[in-house]
Amino acid sequence: MSRPTPETRSAGKLVWASDEVIARIEEQVQPQPGLAKRVALAATTAFVFTWPPAFVVFTAATIAAPSLTNGASIGTTAFWALLFAVLTAATAMVTTLRRRADKPDVVDTAPSTRATVLRIAVHALVTGGCAGLVLVWQGLSAGQVASLAGALIVVLHLLPMIVARLLHRLRRRRQVGGSEPTP
Repeated sequence: MSRPTPETRSAGKLVWASDEVIARIEEQVQPQPGLAKRVALAATTAFVFTWPPAFVVFTAATIAAPSLTNGASIGTTAFWALLFAVLTAATAMVTTLRRRADKPDVVDTAPSTRATVLRIAVHALVTGGCAGLVLVWQGLSAGQVASLAGALIVVLHLLPMIVARLLHRLRRRRQVGGSEPTP
């Protein structure tokens, strides 16, 4: 009995690999970082993206409405922003550890709108909680803490989301406008 010979492919013909094969090759070429590296990256990113906006919010509040911060100095507001960023970074570390413990082999995919809204709400609560911890410890009243925490939530969560949505819509309009034939 003879085996049939497989079809020979011409040298110039491209063959596309399946998504599964591509994913396995990507994993071999670009391995996923370990848990320690992901935790460190989450903490560093949270700190870097939190401290400057928090400093700006606290400083702007001190300049615009000194009674909102009990007339705190710029140095004091920088210290508050530092404490806030450290708490946020610690929260990011814990969240990363918890997320990977719950779903160790799940690759992050594009989240649904509901998941995005839920994530923003949770992050806003964490932001408010971290701001409350820092500012109450500094002796500010509940009204002052609520005002400053609200400003932080707007600057750290709502404004970036609005800008991202506007940029997405603009890009989508350009794609739709660019694909239509011009007369």
